[in-house]
This record gives sequence, C-alpha cells and structure tokens, in this order.
Amino acid sequence: MAPKVMVTCEEFEALSLAEKISPRAELIDGEIVEHMGGGYTHSFVTGSICVILGNFVNAHKLGRVLTGETGMHIRWELPRCRLADVSYLSYQRAPKGAVPSGFLRVPPELIVEVLSEDDTWTDIEEKIKDYHNTGVDMVWVADPQTRTVRVFPRGGMPSVVHDGSEIDGGAILPGFRIPIARFFDEE
Repeated sequence: MAPKVMVTCEEFEALSLAEKISPRAELIDGEIVEHMGGGYTHSFVTGSICVILGNFVNAHKLGRVLTGETGMHIRWELPRCRLADVSYLSYQRAPKGAVPSGFLRVPPELIVEVLSEDDTWTDIEEKIKDYHNTGVDMVWVADPQTRTVRVFPRGGMPSVVHDGSEIDGGAILPGFRIPIARFFDEE
C-alpha cells in the first residue's frame, strides 16, 4: 500500500485550479479524496436550485449565487477544503466589485448540498459540521429521492421540508419562499 500524500490547503487549491485533480475532489485532513461525478438528477436539481436562488438574489441585488462545486477553505491546521453544490454569498460578506479568485475564504450565508447516489448521511453530516464551524449560517440538503429538503441552521434545530410544502429564506434571504417541488420538477 502506497503512503498517503499529505497536502496543504494552498497546494490543494493550486492543484484544483490547474485542473490537475478531479473537479469533485475534496481535501480531508490533508488527503485528497475523489468523489464520483453527479448524475443527471443531481445536476438537474443543482441547476434548478441555482437558477431559482440566483433569480431571487439578482432581482433583490443581495449578493452572488455560486455553483459548480465552489471550493471553500474549512481549516488550515489539519488541512480541509470542501466543495459546495450551491452557495449564496451576500454583498455584506463579499462586497460588490472585484470578484475574488480561487477558493472562498469568506463563509457563505447559505450552502445547498444535493444528495448524490454515492453520498452517505455520515459524510453529509460531517460536511454540515465543517460548514457551520467555518461560519456558514444555514445548510440545506436537497434529497431528490425523497423530494425533501433538510434545513440545518447553525446553532439551531434541524427540520425537514416535505414535498408539497414551501421553503423560505428566513433572515438570510428575506422574502424568499417557494414550493420545494420547484427544485425537483421540470416546468
């Protein structure tokens, strides 16, 4: 068995931006961990959520919605970098103007993860903990199989929004409210 190669957050970011590793790889405790690519359903739901959130955020001039496995530094001492399916970063946290390059160093207010066939709840819960520890206020986990969205507020109690119900943006996205079926259905 080959020894593990340990890399720093900076080295991982450089490898990722130079496309020398899989675009779905994450850095977990200094080790590069490859993930399967998302399938059709994962990509469709991720795209739907990005468009819906993006349209709202743009119409209200609130900030930016990012997708495409946006890289985010989680911690430096035991190097960890995560990739988010969709994230919302307000102009309060990242002001208008020059768009930063590279991975995020400022935590988004909201991250949305869309479950893939290879995701386990143990992995997702660890990811949610990483996001919250970094300062992300809210994580939504959309599950195309059950057509639910699990809501994980930092420091609060998780809840589940079921098909046929609406999800709202709370204090993070005031005025945002939509039936979650819009995330999963073609119009």
